[in-house]
Amino acid sequence: MPMVIAELRASIPMAACQFIWSNESGRVINAWSDTFQPRRAAWIILHRKQYEIDAGMTYQDLVLFGKPTGNLRFWWDSGFDATASYAALFERYGYKWFLDGIVRDSMRPYGNFGLIRNRDDPDFTAAEESLLARVLPYVAHAMRVDVSRAPKFIRAAGQSALIVCDAGGDVIEWSRQAHQLAVFALVDSITYEAEVAHGDLGEMRTALKDIVLLLRKRIDENVAGAELPALVRRNGWGEFVFRGYRLSGSRGPSDRIGILIEQLVPFEAHLLERVNATELSTRQKEIALLSAKGVPNAELARRLNITPNTLKDYFKAIYARLEINSHHQLVERLSADQPIAVG
Repeated sequence: MPMVIAELRASIPMAACQFIWSNESGRVINAWSDTFQPRRAAWIILHRKQYEIDAGMTYQDLVLFGKPTGNLRFWWDSGFDATASYAALFERYGYKWFLDGIVRDSMRPYGNFGLIRNRDDPDFTAAEESLLARVLPYVAHAMRVDVSRAPKFIRAAGQSALIVCDAGGDVIEWSRQAHQLAVFALVDSITYEAEVAHGDLGEMRTALKDIVLLLRKRIDENVAGAELPALVRRNGWGEFVFRGYRLSGSRGPSDRIGILIEQLVPFEAHLLERVNATELSTRQKEIALLSAKGVPNAELARRLNITPNTLKDYFKAIYARLEINSHHQLVERLSADQPIAVG
């Protein structure tokens, strides 16, 4: 979903984009946002009934019976901007304009997109709403695919953040990114039944405290010079590594514990993102992606219904464009975190 939303952002400018998953009966089973604010999610959970009254529609009615797009466009003619929900979920964050898109097929709903713009930006246009509508069937098709094979995870640049905690495991300081990573690492699903405590997702706070205390114990037992104590958590959001170390103050070591959270991404998703960053043609990107994933040349030619000699010509063009000389260099180039340089 992060990659789908990134592609949407490239075509439709927005301040934030969210996706809420639905089961067959229209019940919320999870949520994700590229600018996720845990306290915003907590407010919706605590005030669900008020939110649905203010919104003028339940989530179930939205995903089961709503139009493909624009179900909530009536907000600005019905006084939504004078409600408690608008004040807590939009005004507080500088948001206003909202465009929804329902992902479903003839069998069931899968969820809905929420595209959000700041109040100082223009509203979404009819052309942008039409573009979103054209994307929705492809997303539904992709969500029907059952992925049973556990992906390989790798490190990716920019997906890490630091949390500073006290000796008891309570948070002293963290950035919005660190807060967001902690939620995705420690909360398997965000539903209306999720635990909320102190205006935040309580399940995350409890799990984080347990991790801090365990890493602190490992720090105390750690041999000087050894690798930082670490824990690994894997769920539907990806794989997350927690590393702990004792922080120092102006007078030497303190009781504060630093927790570095690093999110690892699926290798295939990273490859796709890297391939799309090149200036290769569409067919060249397809060949480079499949080859980097380990598909043998004979199988690759069969899948694409081309001859081995034609495949060789494609590889020559790909290597020339990327200024490399071998399959090994292709894999290295597409697996790296550094920007891709093209001639």
